[in-house]
Amino acid sequence: MDKETRTYYIKLVKFLAEALGRNYEIVLHDVSEDGTNIAEIANNHISKRTINSPLSGFAIEMIKNKIYLERDYITHYKTSAKNSQIMSGSTFFIKKDEKLEGLLCINHDTSAFKKISDEILSLGNIYDNTYELTEQDNKEYIKFDLEEIVEDIIGTSIDNFKNKNLKPKEKQKMIADLYKKGIFNVKGVIPKVAELLNISEPSVYRHLQKIK
Repeated sequence: MDKETRTYYIKLVKFLAEALGRNYEIVLHDVSEDGTNIAEIANNHISKRTINSPLSGFAIEMIKNKIYLERDYITHYKTSAKNSQIMSGSTFFIKKDEKLEGLLCINHDTSAFKKISDEILSLGNIYDNTYELTEQDNKEYIKFDLEEIVEDIIGTSIDNFKNKNLKPKEKQKMIADLYKKGIFNVKGVIPKVAELLNISEPSVYRHLQKIK
């Protein structure tokens, strides 16, 4: 994303945050050759994320699968954070000549509405599970650091994984698997993968060059 485009969307983030109110978190992700990072975030009291937080696994998957070539935006998918807030997410793909330059995301915190509806239903002794999130329904879970993202993909903690003493070919396969999952679209993930596999960062880059 060039400087002019970045400045424009940063202003848009601030405008949307003020226009929509504090129940809407607005996030601008900048997609570049070095990876994707948060360029601006407003009303981050909702997810507790910062400029240094990584993409969600759902966003990584959308970029890897190039959903942006098929659609200009995706709206009203379910999302949640560590504090179990129930949110509705929408993402607008920022593109230039079909090349993805960024993501403008809006997360609407609907937990207050759920609380009110639960209280109203309880007064009439009525029970409704409409708002309950299941593993299948929940499209996005917001992670707070790179370690969580990597652990989610490998299916275990990094400490447990390090004890496996993988052979060189197994490490190559792991890098290939992580590449297929789109993890290398996240800025700053190379050092974390190198630590995970107990190899140098240049070695990770060499494996990636072979894969590409």
